Amino acid sequence: MKTSVRWIGLYLLHLLIATLGVGLATAMLLEVILKPLLGRAIGEAKLISIGTGPYYPLEIVLAAVAGYFGYGLLRGNHRFWVWVLPTLYLPMKIILWTPTTVLADQNWHTALAHFFVGTPPHYPEGNVTIPFYTTLSYAIGALLDSGNVFRFQHPTAAAGE
Repeated sequence: MKTSVRWIGLYLLHLLIATLGVGLATAMLLEVILKPLLGRAIGEAKLISIGTGPYYPLEIVLAAVAGYFGYGLLRGNHRFWVWVLPTLYLPMKIILWTPTTVLADQNWHTALAHFFVGTPPHYPEGNVTIPFYTTLSYAIGALLDSGNVFRFQHPTAAAGE
């Protein structure tokens, strides 16, 4: 009983890191570091689109980095499962979604476009898609770390013979 409560607690901590932590890190990186350094050089609109928009590339990369380096702080297999809750939540929201206007068609194409494509100023529902993207990326980063991908490994004496 005590170990399952501990596992759930650490799982929720990883889930918090993969969702809110990555969002906060993205905002700080954009506003505090990148905007003052590159704001005028590449234009603020392009800089902001790196962290926002329908695909959220900066958050996905930061989530993968956090998942890759997350094992050093919190040992265990909790980080491999952070994608489960947002992935279950996403289809539920897609199935239960109804258009905000009676003029829009209610079919699978419009529902998927609402959640994944979106065009400015109507971006997809960030509270659903961003946690899905970041937790999936966090878990992929954790899998890459567990397989020792991107790490320099010294060959052992037995392997050299």
